[in-house]
Amino acid sequence: MTTENIRTASEVIAEFLDAQAKDESLDPDSVAAVITLRKEDDLSKVKLLRKLEEARKAAIKADVASAKEAGDD
Repeated sequence: MTTENIRTASEVIAEFLDAQAKDESLDPDSVAAVITLRKEDDLSKVKLLRKLEEARKAAIKADVASAKEAGDD
């Protein structure tokens, strides 16, 4: 019999999401969307896709606004 500590799925997922949050190559809003849904115990395919789409639209809107500001110089 093994005496090692077998982690729960919840622990494995939490560790994975913590690692993703620290990865600077990933979009922080996308990672935050996943983490928020998980913390709210509301992580489903449909809700995840909606949150990621919201994050994508917000990023595009910010890019457009920055481009307009840069063009105003």
